[in-house]
Amino acid sequence: MVDCCPAFRDNKFYDQEGHGSRRHGGGGIMIRLEIVPHDPVIARDGRPFGSGQCHRMRCLEWLYPSVLAGSFRTLLGKKSSSDFDAETVKKLKGLSIFGPLLMRNGSPYFPAPKDIVVDERSKCFAKRPFTLREKEYCDLPGESLLPTMLLDPPEVDFKPKKIPAFWSLGRMSKWLTDYTSTSFQIPENPGPETGFLDTIEHELRTHIKICPEMGAVDPGKGLLFMTAGLALPADTAITALIQDYDSFAEVMQDLDALHPLGSERRLARWKTTTTGEWGCPSGIQELMEANPKRIRMVLATPGIFSCGWRPGWLDDSFCGQIPETGLKVRLLGACIERWRPISGWGLEKGSVGPKPVRRTVPAGSVYFFEVLHGAASCLPDLWLKSVCDEIQDRKDGFGLALWGVWGNKK
Repeated sequence: MVDCCPAFRDNKFYDQEGHGSRRHGGGGIMIRLEIVPHDPVIARDGRPFGSGQCHRMRCLEWLYPSVLAGSFRTLLGKKSSSDFDAETVKKLKGLSIFGPLLMRNGSPYFPAPKDIVVDERSKCFAKRPFTLREKEYCDLPGESLLPTMLLDPPEVDFKPKKIPAFWSLGRMSKWLTDYTSTSFQIPENPGPETGFLDTIEHELRTHIKICPEMGAVDPGKGLLFMTAGLALPADTAITALIQDYDSFAEVMQDLDALHPLGSERRLARWKTTTTGEWGCPSGIQELMEANPKRIRMVLATPGIFSCGWRPGWLDDSFCGQIPETGLKVRLLGACIERWRPISGWGLEKGSVGPKPVRRTVPAGSVYFFEVLHGAASCLPDLWLKSVCDEIQDRKDGFGLALWGVWGNKK
């Protein structure tokens, strides 16, 4: 079911619960990439912007994976080759990038999950698939799909309270291991010290058109336009993991450079480190070792699927096998907001020009599965690995998944 609301701690990741000892699945040595913006990062949405169009740029709440992937591959290409020949481009596109994620004090932060509602008293309610009773119906696109409803809803309706936009690894782990949300709390005034971060502030700047010949204000057309950028707090950074980089190993090992990130060529410091791999938290590992029959999948980055909101590895009956596992599951429900558009401008030789608009499933979307065959103990190896259908989307960092449980403890 699609629940559409209209709508450095010593350079090591720190987690209140601790990390498991498993390596990030998929093979190959990982290198962590740390990006500290020098200026607000412009990550504009797909609305028209430019001469003869809208003169006000709109900014996303967080970077799309393709923004980081494209900028990073361009940086590596410049560092390792004098020309972006076909072979170099092929190797660059073969890099596997896991991110971008927000990082504070060495701990990664994730977009808030969509399966939680908080009332004005900061009481948390979980949204879970709800079995319809007699004479109750819904218009979902499959008989097996169930609507997601609040567990133990209050008698009096309430207006949902805004929840923090980013959750630390410790907080997210606690939510994913909570079957019914009864023990989960969000403080009334959540702050960085509580493991929550609010929406990143958008910095607005007003600019004036410059005549390229004069290097000054255009005397004939003194056009004004406005940009908005993500102004990251001083103690935060952007992080990602890089894999399959053998062709660029020499550059990667000692990378420390200034390079643009996002629109308007805003600068950021790009640096690699071999510390801080992302292992599945020990609490989640322990639960998965018990082979639960009901599992949750939360998207840490936007997903792109061949069937719209539904992953292509699920058939028309919403059954399928999770990629890179022998785990067969059935989708029972989902909490998903409206699709978000993504496009861009291609610079690859032979395909320069606007990219087609694609639809993404927003980060934080939650899928509820029932295990039909196999053991869920394999899922910790898929922690923060992509579940997208297309190989290039996986390598670009779309659809990174977090895993948890739901339902009763059985």
